[in-house]
Amino acid sequence: MSKALNIAYASRICRFGLSLMVVSAVLAVAVPASAQESGEKKGFFSNIIPFGSKPETRGPAQTRNPISCPTVWVQPGTAAHIVYERGKEGDPMAVRYQVRFGDMARECVDLGVEAGLRIGVTGRALVGPKGTPGQKLDVPIRFVVMDNDRNVVMSTVTKLQVVIPPDQTGVTFTHVEELGSVPMPRNRLKGWEFRVGFDTKPAGRGSQG
Repeated sequence: MSKALNIAYASRICRFGLSLMVVSAVLAVAVPASAQESGEKKGFFSNIIPFGSKPETRGPAQTRNPISCPTVWVQPGTAAHIVYERGKEGDPMAVRYQVRFGDMARECVDLGVEAGLRIGVTGRALVGPKGTPGQKLDVPIRFVVMDNDRNVVMSTVTKLQVVIPPDQTGVTFTHVEELGSVPMPRNRLKGWEFRVGFDTKPAGRGSQG
């Protein structure tokens, strides 16, 4: 391998290793997703798809309180999805692919006796030192809805397929999870939480912490 190629490869590993260290540092800490205030990410949703086909239903404005749309949190320990070479888990130089979250947003719609819910996420998939661009990655993401008593109201896993183009070292992806509707609680979702995370646990062991 030529000296120039050695320098370029070493630079790539250095940048990737630094990124991996930054992601690893937040794995054990629950953090609120960015831009969570109501309305900040409205354009993010409206540019993708409308919330189903059922129009929002409201009663007289003077008799209804607004919905308190829950904050989105990243579940502790699930902030990154890292794929290693078999038998070399934990070795930064054996990483094939790394996927981490970017921006997140949520929307709650008053449907009268029900509340319509959905969460939007962006993420970034990167090729590691042992990875190859052009491969299809399976990216499982768990979405959880918790009430004000921290009971799990809804928990679902969506498996995304992400492809890093052959001539690139990373790609950004976007997904909107339509969670459907839940009966409107008397507190109008006040104190509820949305949680998301990469789901690498066996089926049936969802995140509830």
